[in-house]
Amino acid sequence: MAVEDDDSGQDGRVLALSDGVFAIAATLLALDIRVPEGLDTSSLHDALRALGPDMSGYAIAFLVIGVLWLGHRALFTDIQRIGPSVAAVNVAMLGFVALLPFPSSLLANYGDEPVAVISYATNVATIAALQLIIVTIARRTGRFRAGTQALSAYAPPAVTILGFVASMPVALISPTWAPACWLLLIPAHATIDHIEERRARRDRGT
Repeated sequence: MAVEDDDSGQDGRVLALSDGVFAIAATLLALDIRVPEGLDTSSLHDALRALGPDMSGYAIAFLVIGVLWLGHRALFTDIQRIGPSVAAVNVAMLGFVALLPFPSSLLANYGDEPVAVISYATNVATIAALQLIIVTIARRTGRFRAGTQALSAYAPPAVTILGFVASMPVALISPTWAPACWLLLIPAHATIDHIEERRARRDRGT
């Protein structure tokens, strides 16, 4: 019993650290949204209108972090115990999560530059790739809960990698259209969830 309690406590610390890093990264996104002080009414209105690109960049970046966090939460719900290898890869992944505000700021300020879009896409694709490594390690070491299907484990990070990698060549042609590839991840993940729900209902009926 003592070993199980220790494992449970260690798992809780890993997840608490992960949630904290995601929360801080999401909070830091808003720091670039500001207007100068001491403006008169007319200048203030102009400054607020000029925040349009910043607000759009913030919305996209926050949505992406939200999707990544939900995927991380779902993944670690399926992992029965967090071993040292999974914890180590998770720490590496959190390093890239903590870095996200930088390419997000770059994207907000230079969204018409391919390098800004590609930098952001590379960061997110790396996070998803590390999640995929976590899935592989957990499955090989038998740490997934009984009944966890390969689709629910591998598909979400794999689809995320595909969406962001696909946006890179698009960014070379039209940087402003590249984020459309990222928005396609919403119906893609919804489809995966729908397939899993149908499978679960079918299993319950048998």
